[in-house]
Amino acid sequence: MAVPADQSVRARRVITRSPTRTVGRFPSLKCGRTIHWESQLERDFVLRLEFDEHVVSYREQPETIEVPWQGRTRRYTPDFLAVTNAFRIFYEVKPKAKLEDAELTDFLAQVERIYNGRGHQFTVVTETDIRQAPVLDNISVLLRYRRHPVDLAVERRVEAALRFGARPISELMTELSMGAAEIYALLARRRLTADLDQKLGLRASVTWSGGR
Repeated sequence: MAVPADQSVRARRVITRSPTRTVGRFPSLKCGRTIHWESQLERDFVLRLEFDEHVVSYREQPETIEVPWQGRTRRYTPDFLAVTNAFRIFYEVKPKAKLEDAELTDFLAQVERIYNGRGHQFTVVTETDIRQAPVLDNISVLLRYRRHPVDLAVERRVEAALRFGARPISELMTELSMGAAEIYALLARRRLTADLDQKLGLRASVTWSGGR
């Protein structure tokens, strides 16, 4: 089965909430619609996709394929599809403990062979990949400021203040008499960059990138 023509249509219905499962929705500015997730791990992965500068768009449950498996055909739906300028990458999001099941890992290896044969990538991601600290925490903070208004004149003042290189956020706030919210908003929009492998705070250094 191919990806549905309507990119807002999922290949299967989202599993409903249960005492053992948390489901929810994320308002994606990148995709221009609501993204559904079916676990807290999927929710965190959505944040990573939303902030990833290489991901042009993404969607949940993008398609259902038929997988030859142990003498029969099994239907399989990836959790996400991410589209970059170079690749289409299909993702399965799984807790690491579940990958101790040899039959499951063998099945996912068969899925990978099918997608590779179609010229696409298929990747299984776990909490080890998704919940890297402090990157995920930093992304969670910055995404809260995506809609925070920043005047163009403020952008120009920040750009001028950073013309000779990186400076701490606190230093910019003092010199330009501005709040941290504007700095975080510019980071969220990639007008500024920072080392997200380090905990984001007022001591963090930022540089001007001018990206969108």
